[in-house]
Amino acid sequence: MKRLVNSFGNAARGLLRGFATGGNLLWQVLAVAVVVAVGLWLGFAAWQWVACVLCCAAVIALELLNTAIERLCDVVQPEQDARIGAIKDIAAGAVLWTAIGSVIVFMICIATAMK
Repeated sequence: MKRLVNSFGNAARGLLRGFATGGNLLWQVLAVAVVVAVGLWLGFAAWQWVACVLCCAAVIALELLNTAIERLCDVVQPEQDARIGAIKDIAAGAVLWTAIGSVIVFMICIATAMK
């Protein structure tokens, strides 16, 4: 039981560190606030909330992973390196791809809620 509590503590600390140091995470939290406000205003159905929550969680989770990858790359190779740059770009691309898909899902939810 103690290991489980420690694991949750470590995860919570990682989440707080990610939010404290990851500049893009603040934008994504703002986007979540917009999604919630629009969802409440339009009266999203349960399936729309589920879709939006999953998308928001995916984008934030990937941004946290992206931040971790960038930090690890900086430790492994502090100097400028094209290979490290490519790794960082690919990780950032994963976040962008998920964010684009999430925007599409959000737009579908808006369109169906307005019918």
